Amino acid sequence: MIGAATHGVAALTYLILTALLAGTWRRNRRGGAHGVALIAAALLTAAWAGAEAFARIVAPLPPAVPEALLVLRSAGWLLFLLVVLREVTHGPAAGFWRNPLAAIAGAVTAVALADAAVPLPVNRFADISLVAGLALAVLGLLLVENLFLFTRDSARWTFKHLLIGLGGLFAFDLFLHSGALLLGRTDPLALAARPLVQVLAVPFLLVSAARIRTLSFDVTISRETVLHTTALVGSGVYLLGVAAIGYLLRETSMTLGPLVQMLFFMGAVMVLAVLLLSGELRARARMAIARNFFTFTYDYRREWLRFIRTLSDSASKTGLHERAVRAMADVFECSSGALFLRGRGDIYAMAARYNWSGGAGMLALPNALAERLGERRVVLNLRDGLDLSGDPAEQAVLGWLRRLNAPWLLVPLRLRDEIVGAIVLSEPRAPRDLTWEDEDLLEILGVQVGSYIAEEQASRALFEAQRFERLGQSFSFVAHDLKNMVSQLSLILQHAGKHGDKPEFQRDTLETIGDSVERMRALLGRLRERAETGPEPVAGAADLRAMLLDVVEPRRHALPGLAFGRLDEGVAIAVDRLGFTAAIENLVQNAIDATRGRIRVSGFAEGGHAVVEVWDDGPGMTDAFIRDHLFRPFASTKSTGYGIGMYQTRDLIERWGGHLEIESEVGAGTTARVLMPLAVTDSQMERQAIP
Repeated sequence: MIGAATHGVAALTYLILTALLAGTWRRNRRGGAHGVALIAAALLTAAWAGAEAFARIVAPLPPAVPEALLVLRSAGWLLFLLVVLREVTHGPAAGFWRNPLAAIAGAVTAVALADAAVPLPVNRFADISLVAGLALAVLGLLLVENLFLFTRDSARWTFKHLLIGLGGLFAFDLFLHSGALLLGRTDPLALAARPLVQVLAVPFLLVSAARIRTLSFDVTISRETVLHTTALVGSGVYLLGVAAIGYLLRETSMTLGPLVQMLFFMGAVMVLAVLLLSGELRARARMAIARNFFTFTYDYRREWLRFIRTLSDSASKTGLHERAVRAMADVFECSSGALFLRGRGDIYAMAARYNWSGGAGMLALPNALAERLGERRVVLNLRDGLDLSGDPAEQAVLGWLRRLNAPWLLVPLRLRDEIVGAIVLSEPRAPRDLTWEDEDLLEILGVQVGSYIAEEQASRALFEAQRFERLGQSFSFVAHDLKNMVSQLSLILQHAGKHGDKPEFQRDTLETIGDSVERMRALLGRLRERAETGPEPVAGAADLRAMLLDVVEPRRHALPGLAFGRLDEGVAIAVDRLGFTAAIENLVQNAIDATRGRIRVSGFAEGGHAVVEVWDDGPGMTDAFIRDHLFRPFASTKSTGYGIGMYQTRDLIERWGGHLEIESEVGAGTTARVLMPLAVTDSQMERQAIP
């Protein structure tokens, strides 16, 4: 059953390998013989292992079938090595079989297949199958050696995994067949272990298929999968060793043996958990895997996606600056870092730090270090020290580095040709030297972080500029409203000499002053709100008649010609009461400034709209003036005007869904008409709800 399981695992593994190779193979200009030979060898190995498993589990097969498939498996790997060797030595395809090793391999394979079909008489002197298997193993090792010798030193990193994998495969066959010939029998455990040796060669074959360009395979291997597989295999070997030691402890101390075994096993499991959770151990494992199994140190797609995901994680509670440090530190397996932003006077002040308690007191980069960063514009290696000999600031920089506790790199953050900041990274969890690949990646990431930081700075500056703009706009509107109030109070002062001793005038004056004070307070409060949240006031259902009374009544005593026209009750509009009142006051004040004596204010509902009309008997305006000048901001015909009254009035009315019309005729007066959508009041809704 052990043999059946091991052969079944080998058959399944090589079937998957064959499917992967066949799915990723692409025919090149030279015919792709390498790829075809590799696929054929993997398929023959799967067939041999499958036949052995079938014979052990389902039904026995004729002995000739597994023996022939075993010979073809070895011959397939020999053929693959011969094809690769021909490519390395640039030999012609026509002279393939002139190679002595190829001729010998072909002859041995033919003899072994013939013996598997019909046992040869020579078997009386020696087992032909064992001799042929031994010969094929020796030939395989010779081909591995020749391939190693014929490859240049610079190219051996490409072929080393192939040589290790197939060399181990043929070495085990040599051990198995030589032992069988010497002892006269084959070890059953060795036969059961042979398919597992085949499985161990699969990772090396995959790496070779990905590395050797002439094989024409687009095979990609996940670094995380290799890391997790390595961790799993290592954990299994570790636990097997622990179990063996625990068994020995149990056997050597019979009384306390079970207790000692249990305590030892649990302690070993805890140690294993600590090792698996160690960031430094994972970093060292990743580095070892990258150096020995992959062409490049980094999986650039994975690292870039992780970097961007961390940098742009707006849902995180941390700010952009800390996320930037963390994103760069994660790529290089650094446990901490700090960000310094360039400010006025080229001072690089600390803006954020990630997991670096030693950087708490580092308020800024030393000037000498900042100058060196600006001069070179490249990554500075702080571990190896900086050439500051003769510089008066040398001791200050060295002291700053010592206080920072194990700094490694100073990475400039650039936006085009400008340096916007720098990131200091601590020593990585697995110490290593800085390579050209690290420098290129740091340059790319530095540009990306610099663009993110510059974008945030620009957004913040734009937001502040918009707040100042809103504040300035609100100031101009408030100034205009205050001018109207000043005009109203000035009108009272003009009539104070004539009517000041009358109790009615005094009472109206006090009410007007009190109302003006309250409105000024409301305007100042609104000014603060608009600066913080924007210019949009909150609209609500307001009574039109009440607002018109608030505007007109305080002025009627000083202006006998100011009167009401049609004034309906129960007309409601959805506006901000303070803002709409200010807009109507501006229309009334313009009528007062232009009137010859008569002004009429009306408010009523008509055609589904609320209508406000302000008429005066002034000199009127031309159509060209209304079209080109009346609503233009900062254009005023009054010496004391700001030129924003009508602009502000129309802007407020249109903001609430209304419309402002001006009808005027030279010599006949002017009518300002405001049309607003009607709003439903609470009392109207209650009446509609009653059946």
